[in-house]
Formats: sequence, C-alpha cells, structure tokens
Amino acid sequence: MFVLILLLLITTTVSAESAWFDRHSEGWFWYETTLEPEPGADTEPEHLPPTTTKELPLSTPWIRKNIGHYLDKAIDEPSKKNVSDYLYLDRLVKEKAERFARIGKQVIESDPMLDENVRRPISPAAAKVRDDMASQARESVLRKIAKKAGLVFYYQGNCRLCHLQAQTVLLFNRHYAFELIPISTDGSIIPSLPESRIERAPPPALNIQAYPALFLMQPPDNIVLLRQGVSSFTELGERIIDVALKQGWIEQDEYQKTRINQEVWESDFSNAQPLKATRLLKTQR
Repeated sequence: MFVLILLLLITTTVSAESAWFDRHSEGWFWYETTLEPEPGADTEPEHLPPTTTKELPLSTPWIRKNIGHYLDKAIDEPSKKNVSDYLYLDRLVKEKAERFARIGKQVIESDPMLDENVRRPISPAAAKVRDDMASQARESVLRKIAKKAGLVFYYQGNCRLCHLQAQTVLLFNRHYAFELIPISTDGSIIPSLPESRIERAPPPALNIQAYPALFLMQPPDNIVLLRQGVSSFTELGERIIDVALKQGWIEQDEYQKTRINQEVWESDFSNAQPLKATRLLKTQR
C-alpha cells in the first residue's frame, strides 16, 4: 500500500510554469505541445502574474510583462531557484534577439529596398568611386545653375565676417562662373570687391537680419535667400543645388546624382512601393 501511495505522489502533475523552469536540462525546446487543462481548472500558478488570453507563455508580450517580476524576485529573494528562473528567462530573450538579428540580416541583404549597401557602398573603394561620381555631378550641376542665376552678396565693410565670406564668394564665383553683384549697406567697400554698389536700405522683402547675407537671383526679379551668416565653399554649393531643385532649375534625377547616398524610396511612399506600403499600413491598425 505504501509503495502505491508513493508512486501516485511521484506521478502527480505540476503547474505549467514550474514544469518549464524545473526542466532546465531540456534546453530551449519549449515549443512542445502541452495538453489543454481541464475545464474549470486553475491555470495560473500562484507566484505568476496573471496573463491575458493573447499572451502565450514565453511569447514576447508575456516576457515583456513578466520579466521584471522574475528579476525583482531574484534580487529580493536570491535563492538558487529564483536566480536560476530569471537567468533562464534572460537567456531566452537573448536567443530570441539573436534569431531576430540573423533573420533580419538575411532579409536586408536580399532586399535592395532595405540594403544600406544600395544607398551607399560599404566597400571603401566603391564608396570612393560613388563620392567621385557625386562630386563630378555637383560640378556639372553648379555650372548649369550659373548660366541661369547669379549671386547677390549684401555685406558691411566694417564686418570681419563679411570679409571672410567675401573670399569664399569670390573663389566660388571664379570656379563656377557665377555672376556676382556685391552690395555694401554701410558705405564701406571691401577692397576685394571694388565694383560693389552702395545700398544703405536693402529691400524689406529680403528680411536681412544678419550680415553677410547671400542670395541667388534669376533675372529679372526672382531672388532667393541662400544663407545669412558665413558659409563654407562646400556648404554654399550644397545650398545652391537645394534651392535650384526647389525652384525647378534642375531635375530630380540631376539632383540625385549629386548625392553620395542613393535614394531607394521615392518621396511618395505609396507610389514607390504600393504593396509594401499597404503591408506596413495594415500593421499600424
């Protein structure tokens, strides 16, 4: 009789959570099918926070909700079991993250719409070729813009920053053949700009708040602000190209060739990838 009672005690079932944490030697094969509990049975272990019907045990939502509970318990009551329970759960999280990263890498490398190597080559040699191509395109585009528009440079002769910007503007003008109209607003002429006009009251529409102030003008009266303050040679070129695109002086494909990063998504997301756009929008609902 004693032996029968002992066998019955040994074969008594345990709760789902206890079974998982006590079976550490089984590894991470937690996909095993388990029997459904009997109707009306208590399915929540006593020390487990309650879960909703949408949170399957060991799923990401379940882990997000419960891992703090196991960490707190391991810290407040650092028994071998409590610490082991948390560490096994932590290991599971890392395994999930590693799987996600591995599959994510495979997806990215097989989809040009996601692959960063398409936007800009990862290889240093290829990146250098892309940079050279973009630089040549910028040179061509800026010379094209110089045939349509000129530079208007408002300055003050007693402004040291204006003297510094004048050197950049002159260098830019010589390199790309932009027509330059220098204008002094204080009556003092910068020596390197001897043909400057004097205009003590610039048009209010220009809204000049700081000097130097540089504008791009398309005759007869289309004038667009480039920058108030000092700009470098490279920044000035980038700004002129941006303004020219907005003004319609160059085409989008011409502009794109000046970029070191290739755009793989069009500005209109839904038109660029209607199938993927629909898929992504559905996931937000």
